[in-house]
Amino acid sequence: MGRLSNVSALIIVSLLGLATGVTEIVGRIFSLPPMFRAFSHYTVMSFDTAFCFALLSAQLLFAQLPGKKGKMFVLRILSFSVAAIAATSAAQHLFHIKTGVDQVLLTGKMSIARHYPYAGRMSVNNALCFMFFGLSLLGFSTGRRTLISVSQYALHIVSVISGLALIGYLYNLPLYYNSYFDSSMGLYCALLFFLLSLLASLLHPTVGITALFTGTLIGNVMARRLFFFILCIVVAFGAVRIENRRHTWFSGQMGLSLLVICFMAFGLAQIWHTANWLNKFDSGRHDAEEEIKVMNEVLEKRVEERSVKLRKLVEKLRESEIKFRAAFEHSAMGMALVSLKGKWLKVNRRLCDMVGYREQELLSMSFIDLTDPNDGTAPMQVIENALKKPGAASRIEKRYVCKNGATVWVSINIATVSNKKGGPVYLVSQFEDITERKKAEKHLKDAYKQIQDHVNSIKEIAWKQSHLIRSPLANLKGLVEILKAEPSESEALQYVEIELNRLDAVILEMAEDACANGVTGLVVSKRCLMLPHKKVPVH
Repeated sequence: MGRLSNVSALIIVSLLGLATGVTEIVGRIFSLPPMFRAFSHYTVMSFDTAFCFALLSAQLLFAQLPGKKGKMFVLRILSFSVAAIAATSAAQHLFHIKTGVDQVLLTGKMSIARHYPYAGRMSVNNALCFMFFGLSLLGFSTGRRTLISVSQYALHIVSVISGLALIGYLYNLPLYYNSYFDSSMGLYCALLFFLLSLLASLLHPTVGITALFTGTLIGNVMARRLFFFILCIVVAFGAVRIENRRHTWFSGQMGLSLLVICFMAFGLAQIWHTANWLNKFDSGRHDAEEEIKVMNEVLEKRVEERSVKLRKLVEKLRESEIKFRAAFEHSAMGMALVSLKGKWLKVNRRLCDMVGYREQELLSMSFIDLTDPNDGTAPMQVIENALKKPGAASRIEKRYVCKNGATVWVSINIATVSNKKGGPVYLVSQFEDITERKKAEKHLKDAYKQIQDHVNSIKEIAWKQSHLIRSPLANLKGLVEILKAEPSESEALQYVEIELNRLDAVILEMAEDACANGVTGLVVSKRCLMLPHKKVPVH
């Protein structure tokens, strides 16, 4: 907000300077009466002064417009033009040469010295102010810190020259606004120079003397208060002196004595006011220090309490770390800490023994280097699942290739360790050697396959022989029915004997097939239960 206010004030004063310069130029062209008749007995603005004020004010206004295309070039042209015109005019005064610049532009008709032969030429004070102002704006346009600092002090020189001229007008001291070249700085010229230089210096508030009045420290605040008060005293007593000259309230010596006494009185009042303000500030600082001491004591107590808690937590953490290290190093299972990229971070001795690598060798490898190529991408998928669900554990069985080229089956439990924000940090893995179990599973699968083959063979034999047994049995059932009806039928008994022999042959054939498939015990048992062969008497 402060910078925006400074820019707004600069725009307003620049518009005032532009209006003043244009009005004076128009008045010279059309021979109109000069502006500010109330001050015409001092001096009026020459044409080249008005022209430079118009250029300078237009440049300050143009610099506040947005956009950069061609802007810097125009600003530098305007700054150089103002500085060149002012330097040429100053050279005419200093070296007593005649360049004709004041005659080329336009010759004024009024000046402080009617006999002065170059009425259109600006005064030395004005020329120096315009030259320093133009050069300072050129320095600002470069953007270099060193040139900006030098340019800021050039603006301070303009403020000093114009300020002295204003004090000279207030206290009727011609030395402050006159020069040794029979030319003087006009009142409203001094006022425009002072306001424009002051506001332009506020565009870089951290550079030069301006930083003394724009800072936020106690010294900067005091400097602003004292300078403003002194400025008010100077203006007020200057106004009183002007009125005394008009109304002659008291003599010159009395006026000077009163001026000294009033300066001392108001200075003492300012000292008293500043001292009270500093004492109030110091009292507030003392209260703040006491409050800070109390807060420090409370803070120290809290720090001590939290330090005790922290030490306890550290001890618990150290104890937990010792337990974890002992469990990690002496575990009967292989254990490892694995990075999110699959690199081994820490491994225990059991894992090293399991794969045949030393600890340093494993730490220079990743788990992909040990994985059997036949396992494909299944391990990576398990790790990705573990990272997606940090709170859940994952399990996988895969093969590792040992250092000696042998293959070992391992069962791996994977869990993710997370940070306070819930993001994964690394993986904790447990490795169990399941090679023997895998071998037993393979043997079991092979035995089961053999049993299944025998069962299928027996089923096939039973299916083949079942129809051979059913035919004699059906015949026997029929003969039995005949015997039930005619017990004395001898031919039927002969047929029964034939069918029994046939059935016996079929059973023996089945027993032999069973013996061929490894069911010897069952055949012997069945053979022991068979009745001895007897011929049925034929009646």
